[in-house]
Amino acid sequence: MSSISKNFILFILVFFLGCSNEGSSVTATTGNTNENGQGAITYDSKILMELFTSTTCGPCLPQNTTLNRYLDPTSNVYAGDLADEWIVLRYHVWWPSAGDPYYDWNQAPVINREGYYSVGFVPHMYTKGNVDSGGTAATWRANARAVVNEPTIFKIDIDGARNGFNLSGNVKVTSTADVASSDFKLYIAVTHDNSQYNAPNGQTVFDQTFIDFVSGSNTDGNIVYYEQLNLGANQSFTKNFNWTLDSSWPNDSAVSWSINDLNIVAFVQFDGAGTNNKKVFQVEALAFD
Repeated sequence: MSSISKNFILFILVFFLGCSNEGSSVTATTGNTNENGQGAITYDSKILMELFTSTTCGPCLPQNTTLNRYLDPTSNVYAGDLADEWIVLRYHVWWPSAGDPYYDWNQAPVINREGYYSVGFVPHMYTKGNVDSGGTAATWRANARAVVNEPTIFKIDIDGARNGFNLSGNVKVTSTADVASSDFKLYIAVTHDNSQYNAPNGQTVFDQTFIDFVSGSNTDGNIVYYEQLNLGANQSFTKNFNWTLDSSWPNDSAVSWSINDLNIVAFVQFDGAGTNNKKVFQVEALAFD
């Protein structure tokens, strides 16, 4: 059994059965609160979908292209019922061939997440952490629709500002149930939209590209990419971030991009036992456009 408290286990049983210009600040927050049958506040959860992909992967091109069309309001297949709740994070990996500039820039956290999910092939999508959505965009969309607006006990607020290449601000997580001494973790990632690169597989535009985690710590060489959440009911945890992107990212002159297209993605993931293992219970994003 995981280390979740008995009160929280009871809550879960009831629960599941019953952007700115440079120099200015922006905020993002989870909304749509409601009361469950026990009087506890819950929130609608947004959908985190983590895609493992590569610029050297031929099959990745059509699936990424279709996914982009689902998220494009001008497309005739636009997923308008999902788009506002659907947050995508794309990790670039090191196979089937070496040379992906997005992976080469910052390899360690990508290797960590790839190992966490035991990915095995690309493209490969994971929906809310605990649903393996495979390698086709049609399945990705169907699986997103199946979990849209699930109730959750977590609320995420992001405040931030961009000043040149620097991002600063804070992520606040609030829980309406007791998750003290549990296995919930907060991850905060930086991503980039709309970079241009003539990739070996034919893809030319790259969105939601993972750059780095601003959460975590490095203690005597022991690197973790998350913050542990130990919250009582109605308590909050705030993580401040102050992070600067190297102006040479991704260290490839063939890639063009704008500093305006950086984003923060924050999510709460359960890393314990049972059916909720690896489940992402809430996610929020903030764009600095």
